[in-house]
Amino acid sequence: MKEIKEIINYSLSDQDDLYDRENRRLFLNDEVDESIIDSLVYMIMKYNREDKGKSIEERKPIIIYINSPGGSVTDGYGLIDAMLASVTPVYTVNQAQCCSMGFLIFIAGTKRYTMKHSQFLMHDGSTWNFGSVAKVKDRMEFETIELEAMTKQYILEHTNMTDKFYDEKYRTEFYFLPKKAKELGVADYIVGVDCSIDEIL
Repeated sequence: MKEIKEIINYSLSDQDDLYDRENRRLFLNDEVDESIIDSLVYMIMKYNREDKGKSIEERKPIIIYINSPGGSVTDGYGLIDAMLASVTPVYTVNQAQCCSMGFLIFIAGTKRYTMKHSQFLMHDGSTWNFGSVAKVKDRMEFETIELEAMTKQYILEHTNMTDKFYDEKYRTEFYFLPKKAKELGVADYIVGVDCSIDEIL
């Protein structure tokens, strides 16, 4: 019985690492998966519930600190949808890397901050298809046509990238640094250059 209680208590304290409740600071410092997304989406909903009836100016912003290599597209878009639907502003901070789905989550921020030596990665989606040929074909058509088209449109709407530029980079592992991120409209501020660290505390 004692061992079970210790496991439960450890799990709860481990979840506490994902956010600083009082200051509305959330952390995505691992691969994107359903356990992390469930926690972050829950907190965004919670803060919006607390702020209901307040003007945007009266609401204390939520800040998501990101250091992620990417992960699940489905779960990532679950977080993105919550961020975009949030009336309370959601700011994002690239602490070290925002790669793949981490990059897509980052650009959903109302304001976007990056540390001076952080990295970004944009690339085409990955697929893991198993099953009959017909079912694999159906899944591939969805991923390569509908999902990729949706992702392209999302990126173009949330950055300064042109259609031509996106198509040129689509099949590459497009890594870039904060200066380029600002040029592309991916990031708004480089911490220590355009603003002080106080803005993201």
